[in-house]
Amino acid sequence: MTEAYEFHDDDVIAPEIYGRLGHPHEAFAWLRKNDPLRRIEAEKFRPFWAVTKHADIIEIEKNPEVFVSEPRPILIPEQTQPELREELLMEIFKRLQDRPKLLEVLATAGEQGLIRSLVQMDPPDHTNYRALVQPWFKPSNIKALEDRLNVITRSIIDDMMGDGSERELDFVQDVAVWPPLKLIVELLGVPEEDEPLILKLTNELFAGEDPEMMRAGDDPLSGIDTVKSLYDYFTALTEERRASPREDLASYIANGRIDGEYLPYKELISYYIIVATAGHETTRTSISGGMHALLRNPDQLRKLKENIDDEDTVKLAVEEMIRWTTAVNQFCRTATRDYELRGQKIRKGDNLGLFYASANFDEDVFDEPFRFDISRKPNRHLAFGTGPHQCLGLLLARLQMRIFFTQLIPRIEEMSLAGEGEYLKASFVHGFKHLPVRFRLKPAG
Repeated sequence: MTEAYEFHDDDVIAPEIYGRLGHPHEAFAWLRKNDPLRRIEAEKFRPFWAVTKHADIIEIEKNPEVFVSEPRPILIPEQTQPELREELLMEIFKRLQDRPKLLEVLATAGEQGLIRSLVQMDPPDHTNYRALVQPWFKPSNIKALEDRLNVITRSIIDDMMGDGSERELDFVQDVAVWPPLKLIVELLGVPEEDEPLILKLTNELFAGEDPEMMRAGDDPLSGIDTVKSLYDYFTALTEERRASPREDLASYIANGRIDGEYLPYKELISYYIIVATAGHETTRTSISGGMHALLRNPDQLRKLKENIDDEDTVKLAVEEMIRWTTAVNQFCRTATRDYELRGQKIRKGDNLGLFYASANFDEDVFDEPFRFDISRKPNRHLAFGTGPHQCLGLLLARLQMRIFFTQLIPRIEEMSLAGEGEYLKASFVHGFKHLPVRFRLKPAG
């Protein structure tokens, strides 16, 4: 932390800060030291408490009956002036007038919006909906995917290698997006030719305030058009899988029942969306950020290369990459009753922003947290969350990263950064959107 640093509330949440700096570690460090539970009043955001300490996030996440996800699961910019909110709502209704079913969802959505997935749910819904696909993510099923993941990854790295001469490319957009995207598309049963569409819609959904990634950078409501496209795509997929079920995850979701009934329309489409998007967006961010960290720390890259055949070394390295990048930066919880936390009185109805990227660099938990150390042990990071909302796909994410780096690292003849990376202008799922690298790879051994 620089001596001249002066904290401002916008520093922990403003999308433009993230686009310029990446995770605002200087602001987080200042909060952890001086005001670890601070009431934030930032421009474009409703007030919330910034929770920056590892122990506090665990306490909140393990009390889901006190701190709930609905109706504000994520801290996002919003229009707080009532008259402008009304104007925006009317514009949204206008854009959806040709989608009566979606219009009906909006009319009954209240503050919840058009997507209600596991992220937005609390028990008992969260418990029931999570159980619906949990069998797909049990260890034995994940292990069975290993051979397929190896094939997918080898093909991607072969394409990356080209003819073996020195090359330069965008590691995020040309490499890291593809292993998790191809796998999740295959699991869902989505046609391979639709991969670019799923990628496009995912980029748009997690665009935050980033005009490059939004469908229309000058249109603040372009996200509504993205959601409309997602609803259209997965509505058609549902109809197809109910008529002709297959052995894929899409069929499982389409024909899934809770209490003997098909999932309600919004929750059904939202289920596809969370699987298709969260299933690869965060993993590609961790792969990209992990590669950047290795290139910025050549001693760690050399150490990993020398021990790449040791499974434990690779596992520890992957955990450090996941901690270092913390792809999901924040979630929000709402207090259902008054509660005292760190000597502060949290009132019923207050919102709390849980900043995992701060918790993962908490000096009380991690020795030298700003040192990238692939042998860090223990590594009690919270990048996958904790408590009932812990990431359902964490085993799959870890496996994908282990396979990717186990295959890539031995094939690197040389690799370096070819310029400054560019960060996504977003504070929810956050990381590199571009990372230019220069390299030479050799064929698989």
